[in-house]
Amino acid sequence: MAFLEIEDLNVHYGAIHALKGINIQVEQGEIVTLIGSNGAGKTTTMNTAAGLLRPSQGKILFEGEDITRLDAPQVVGRGICLSPEGRQVFPELSVRENLDLGAYLRTAKERDETLEVVYSLFPRIKERLSQPAGTLSGGEQQMLAVGRALMGKPKLLMLDEPSLGLAPIVIQEIFDLIVRINQLGTTILLVEQNAKMALRISHRGYVLETGRIVLSDSAGALLSSEKVRAAYLGG
Repeated sequence: MAFLEIEDLNVHYGAIHALKGINIQVEQGEIVTLIGSNGAGKTTTMNTAAGLLRPSQGKILFEGEDITRLDAPQVVGRGICLSPEGRQVFPELSVRENLDLGAYLRTAKERDETLEVVYSLFPRIKERLSQPAGTLSGGEQQMLAVGRALMGKPKLLMLDEPSLGLAPIVIQEIFDLIVRINQLGTTILLVEQNAKMALRISHRGYVLETGRIVLSDSAGALLSSEKVRAAYLGG
């Protein structure tokens, strides 16, 4: 059984059928990327796995346990943390307060240990602990959002569009950090519109189109696929 297994997942927004029976597997230690156009269902997949949405059909299994009906705090408690699209830091709170919120289910000892890991990954964040999060640059806010998710000590870290709206030099820095986080032992499920860069750092990938998985393969195979190149990689 896979580390994370999504089986026949269906999600509705009222009359809109957003996910139509998708199946996704993530093995422990992998980086797996979901690619697809806007509205394909990528964020819906992440939010459902995080316990923020309820599926109308299907199962989500994590480490062999059915977590389909758990709410978001329970999912975090099991070891799955989401860094959402758009960063969504708390702008009026300090950087340190934002980080502490990510550790709300952890002991003080766990929080302090994880803070040291986050500081080593994001030294710029450590320099700005007392600064209101809303005054950070876009790249720094993204680092803070990822750091806040890491404060939950995730076994599986889900990243939704971590490069959105960032300058190219910052995007490269973010992707380098994702690789480092994975090398430290965290499994990663990544949603990213910059499909070429995402696939380059991933082990495997899935292509979503209008709520359905239309292609899945190794990242290398997807990078060389003519269909994927034409649709998502700029030819």
